[in-house]
Amino acid sequence: MKRIFYVLLAGETVSDLGDNLFGIAIDWYLYSLTKSSFLVGVISGVFSLLVLMSLVTGFVADKHVKTQVMRLVDLFQIIILVTAGIIYDHRTITLMPFILILFLTRIVGTFFGPAENTLIPQLVPKDALAKANGLNQGFGMISEMIGLLVGSTLIVWLSLADFMWVNALTFGISLICVSIVHRNHHEVLTPPTNDNSDRWYTGIQYIKQTPMLRAIISLALVINLALGPIMSLNVVWVRQNLHSTSMVYGIMQIALMIGVILGNIAAAALKIPLKRKMILSLSVVSLAVIGMVLLPNVLMTLAMRLLIGLGAGTINVAVFTLLQSTTPAGILGRVNGAMMAGTNLALPLGMMLGGIFSVRLGVGGVYLVGAACALMTLALFSHVKVSEPD
Repeated sequence: MKRIFYVLLAGETVSDLGDNLFGIAIDWYLYSLTKSSFLVGVISGVFSLLVLMSLVTGFVADKHVKTQVMRLVDLFQIIILVTAGIIYDHRTITLMPFILILFLTRIVGTFFGPAENTLIPQLVPKDALAKANGLNQGFGMISEMIGLLVGSTLIVWLSLADFMWVNALTFGISLICVSIVHRNHHEVLTPPTNDNSDRWYTGIQYIKQTPMLRAIISLALVINLALGPIMSLNVVWVRQNLHSTSMVYGIMQIALMIGVILGNIAAAALKIPLKRKMILSLSVVSLAVIGMVLLPNVLMTLAMRLLIGLGAGTINVAVFTLLQSTTPAGILGRVNGAMMAGTNLALPLGMMLGGIFSVRLGVGGVYLVGAACALMTLALFSHVKVSEPD
């Protein structure tokens, strides 16, 4: 692979580290401010609706120089975080300004991923895409593990403003690395056309014509609806069910990341069709959730989170590689954006329903119902015939 890919990888690894330091602070402060699993679930679900921005950001990635888009995102993130850090250095944290700052960083961040995912196939040969995606996601997980471990330790000593300063610094490093890529990689944009084959909804049209991509979205809608609460109620599980500290929360997230890294390796090692890989991986995730609830202690939670990450990591690399290796380069951003929006469309609803039903069923009850629904969906999906693209 070209050396310039490793420059990009280095910048994003550092940026991911800052993001995850900031992320654990966000999760912990959000629950501290609300003291409610209902509000945590609803707020997390509402923010997850930003995934629909992928329909727009994918189009932007196709129509503009990717590195320019990425540099602008880094620059705006620095401005937002520095401004917020100055404000929170002198004021008490309250819920609404906290949510506003979080919204701004999330909505700006939605433009980065599609641009990066469409840039990678230009930096590496086609036969190295699986390796590049594995490295990209693997180093991202390593950064997340370090960020979670360090963040869960420092959260009792540092203020939210301190985490914002650190995150702004890491975005600065990302900006430098992306600027180096921009200088050394001369991207050629696909010329615009005058027909309906070159519109913002071109990615949606392509997915409609591709049976495997339709199948992936259909399955993801149900699975994310069922398992969405697992993502939004993590902090609540640790504090209400395990009665543990931020350190345990950080280690629990690290176990998930280790699982994702193992899943990245498994994605390349498992020489089976994508459909079977999806069923196997999601079955592991669902059974792990059930095991976590049946034996609600710290060690069991860590083990089951490892398996959840293993299943998720296997699917992620396989799907990304499929998209990058089979989609025409000129519409890759829009197809990737449409896939992100489609596969995650039910996630906000799942998160919000998890917060609502946790008031009656408890977090463990919500997890069990979701895992049971996911297993039934996978059983039905196993009987559906789907052809994979060449």
